[in-house]
Amino acid sequence: MGTGAPATQPDDEVRGRLRPTYAENPDSLIAVGHVVAIEFATIAAANNYWR
Repeated sequence: MGTGAPATQPDDEVRGRLRPTYAENPDSLIAVGHVVAIEFATIAAANNYWR
């Protein structure tokens, strides 16, 4: 498992219950990937800003 799912849903039990719903839905997987990408881009921009 990558870092995106635990970051967006840290509760293992809830994530396990929801997994069948999002695991077969490419739109859901793309959406959470997009959220993680925006988070990383924001952190990278902030780090460069403070240098």
